[in-house]
Amino acid sequence: MSAERLRLLQTWLQGAILDPAGAGDVTDVVVTTARLPAARRLAIYQHGYRSRLVDCLTAHYPVARHLLGAELFEEFAREYLAARPSRSYTLEALGAGFADHLAAGRPDLVAGEREPWIDLLYDVVRFERAFTEAHAAAGAEFREPPPPAPALGAPGWADTVVSTVECLRLVRAGFPVHAFAVAVRAGQDPPLPQPREVRLVLARTDFVVTAAELDEPRYRLLTALRDGVPLGRAGDDAGLTPPEADACLRTWTADRLIVGTNGRTSHR
Repeated sequence: MSAERLRLLQTWLQGAILDPAGAGDVTDVVVTTARLPAARRLAIYQHGYRSRLVDCLTAHYPVARHLLGAELFEEFAREYLAARPSRSYTLEALGAGFADHLAAGRPDLVAGEREPWIDLLYDVVRFERAFTEAHAAAGAEFREPPPPAPALGAPGWADTVVSTVECLRLVRAGFPVHAFAVAVRAGQDPPLPQPREVRLVLARTDFVVTAAELDEPRYRLLTALRDGVPLGRAGDDAGLTPPEADACLRTWTADRLIVGTNGRTSHR
């Protein structure tokens, strides 16, 4: 078989697995045997591939699966995979659009009455996606503390720009989804949490992802610092005094959420 013929066959098989409806006449490519017709032989690979992707989504969204139940979660997962076939070389990216997919198909919006449990589901999926990203991204392991920022009141303090650790994720939610997720992952069956706005900071430290709550001013400050806003302006915009903003800076540096100061980063 020529290299070009092999490439065409591989391309066809990939397309047939990702989009079974577009496979065309399978018998043109796959041989029928005495035991299985051509379409059935191909279907083994199609079903196996999709089942593997569903298993991957299940691993990334165990709390959402708990909320929906196994059967309904798998139905949503297969709908999502059909609408957004995997195109990445890594399965870490597989669930990146799952929250948006669920939000776009909310049945309560069609009915005209928003249901709180669907809000909870959406927040859980967003939280679990942030958890997966925090787990996969580079953390502060083996990194020394960065060079210190100028002291409060020193020249250049207000102009300090920091770099946050790559695994940092910031999540707003209308429920304490982090506490609910901890209970579910521990094998418990907790009651559905009551609505309460939370602002969460997720990061990986010593290879463990943690989630902590911040109040509104500190959440806004950390968000601005992550986005490259200078310390003085970020603190003013967040409603914090310079001593309060400076204290946050020192705490987050010690906690290894901040790994660089004014373009200077610590070495691994």
